[in-house]
Amino acid sequence: MVQQLLHRHPALRPYVKDILVLEGCEQVISSNSFRFYADGCPGIVFQQSVRSFTLNEERYPSMSIFLYGQTLKPVHIATDGRFRIVIFMLHPYAIRPLLGLKADELTDTCFDLGELPTLSGVSLLEGLSQTDCVTDQVETIASCLLRMLQLNYPKADRMLDFAVSRIRASNGHASLVELQKTLHISERTFERRFEQYIGISPRLFARICRFQSTLKQLTGRKYEKLSDVAFDNGYADQSHFTRSFREFTGFSPLKLHRFPDPFAENRSSIY
Repeated sequence: MVQQLLHRHPALRPYVKDILVLEGCEQVISSNSFRFYADGCPGIVFQQSVRSFTLNEERYPSMSIFLYGQTLKPVHIATDGRFRIVIFMLHPYAIRPLLGLKADELTDTCFDLGELPTLSGVSLLEGLSQTDCVTDQVETIASCLLRMLQLNYPKADRMLDFAVSRIRASNGHASLVELQKTLHISERTFERRFEQYIGISPRLFARICRFQSTLKQLTGRKYEKLSDVAFDNGYADQSHFTRSFREFTGFSPLKLHRFPDPFAENRSSIY
């Protein structure tokens, strides 16, 4: 499997965090399986394969493109044979300004983007099907998003950007009360802005950031004992850490310790 990160279009940098491309070139029929865990970021997935693929056991056509919101439950993508997956990993607050959609209505669900119009007048999915060059496909998606930006005229939300940056930089440990005081807003206003633009509460977003910190430490093998990971990330004890980790992955940290996930290890360097 080939995995690469592509450069973002300059105008999309406030909204697109990274562009990840996964490709499998096997000619023989082989099974490919990927698991994605909560990371606080929505995204856009373009999937192309010789056969249909499954997303959380629901079957999709061999070519499709969709937007996913905040993922709280593990996401499992499986396909057979040759495939290509292009993921536009968006910043946490990007859904509403970029696509004009309500983020809280997309949490743990997807929205089909195949019928979005492109600059050439054809649908986004049709435009993607007209080339097999991944660079051209990425440019097609980027051009469509740029057009949506022009239609939506989004305004920068510096308050939300500041809060998200502080929470992520602290791996979820930033005091939400202190953030509210710094921004001179009430707790209710703070929560409402998060739910509208990010799709979840600030408290849950902070928990996800802390989970991602533990996942990165586990996949990077930067610990001696599992209890080290728990205490390094501010959990009261091992049981609290295990319960939180299982909530976002479906399994215990001990399982990841014993059976490393190569895909998770590679992706951990992105965050």
